[in-house]
Amino acid sequence: MPSTFTHRGIAFTVTRRYDDQFEIVIELDGQSIQSAVRTRLPELAKRRAEMLINRKLKDQIRPA
Repeated sequence: MPSTFTHRGIAFTVTRRYDDQFEIVIELDGQSIQSAVRTRLPELAKRRAEMLINRKLKDQIRPA
């Protein structure tokens, strides 16, 4: 069952796929970003999603 969280105003879901794998889906600027995380702990999957959001926001701010 997916769990929905918010980090820096951006919603994301963390869903367990297998015993040791989670799927992260981030909705950013009308775009859906999917990522797979190999861990057994949902807290670590949530933290990984927060790190991905931080990186995406940092890349958007940085001039090209």
